[in-house]
Amino acid sequence: MAVVPYPNPLACAQAAEPATRIAAASPPQDAALAAAVAGWLRTQGIEVRGRPQAQRLTGGMSHLTYRLRYDTHDLVLRRPLQAHGGLQRMRREYLLQAALAEHYPVPAMLRLCADPAVAGAPFYLMAHVPGLVPRRREFAGIALGAEQAQRLGANFLDALIALHRIDPRTLGLGEAVLAPPSAHHLRKRLTHWLGRHVRLKTWHTPDLCAMGQWLIDRVPAQQPACLLHNDWRLDNLVFDRECPSRIRAVLDWEFAGLGDPLMDLGIVLSYWIEPGDHPLMRRYQWQPSHLPGMPRRDELVERYFAASGCSAQHWAYYQVFGWFRYLLALQELHLRHALQGGDEKAFFAGVWTLIRYLHWKCRALMRRG
Repeated sequence: MAVVPYPNPLACAQAAEPATRIAAASPPQDAALAAAVAGWLRTQGIEVRGRPQAQRLTGGMSHLTYRLRYDTHDLVLRRPLQAHGGLQRMRREYLLQAALAEHYPVPAMLRLCADPAVAGAPFYLMAHVPGLVPRRREFAGIALGAEQAQRLGANFLDALIALHRIDPRTLGLGEAVLAPPSAHHLRKRLTHWLGRHVRLKTWHTPDLCAMGQWLIDRVPAQQPACLLHNDWRLDNLVFDRECPSRIRAVLDWEFAGLGDPLMDLGIVLSYWIEPGDHPLMRRYQWQPSHLPGMPRRDELVERYFAASGCSAQHWAYYQVFGWFRYLLALQELHLRHALQGGDEKAFFAGVWTLIRYLHWKCRALMRRG
């Protein structure tokens, strides 16, 4: 693995931002993919007609996503990054969204394909949901007024609360899709994450072992389990073009599962950036939560606890949990792009500075908690 020297953080701040959703297309390959999928759909009794158009969409860490447009259908294909395996994850994601359709705004599922020969890996197809997907520093190219942003921020959190109120038993899904949570399961998950951190750590990034062990040693007793999205961000939602504060669909269910709802809230705050935050946090923000009118983190927390009735006894724990998960994701992005020459090398070259800063903030939170 090639290791690059420490970059200048100020110079990195001038690097170009990566695209949020649409990546540079590879027309011959993408057209072949769309044609192959159309042929497979015909074997499933679904007739798609017209010259196919394909776009590679970006945004996920563990999936490849394509928009496939035909004269008769506008579809989205999701498949694993790796050519082999991944069928269990694809099936789980597909079945969960299919079951949620009667209860929650998710894209309509079309078909699941277990044959890797069709698209290079197992995949599923769903209907494309037209609308607005926020970018890192702007709301999908439109100007939001402060009042609109305020309503949007409230709807963003209320949709998460509504998800947590769904009784998982009504979905009719087995343990292969929604495994029952437990304190043991969470410790096992954290131990796995910690082992991954040790394997991927470079000299650029801080040692997160003490942080991970702090979480393992303090796993709270499990609350009644609710359905978690586990990656709740503005850019994982599709908003209505005519009424931007209205949510049309929730995307990217690859990390969904059962657990304490405060896990989701901790993840929300790890992504949420405010105007007064450190420049490093604003430099690498994932969503336009800094826009005038958007709620502050303390307002989100207050609204969530008031509406959900959850106990705040272990809230500090789940704040650290959210940051730990976020730091692991940043570590992987830094390794993949900055050190291994990924597509977004210029953007992530200096993200090690943010990792160190957030690790310092988390240590202070751990001392208080």
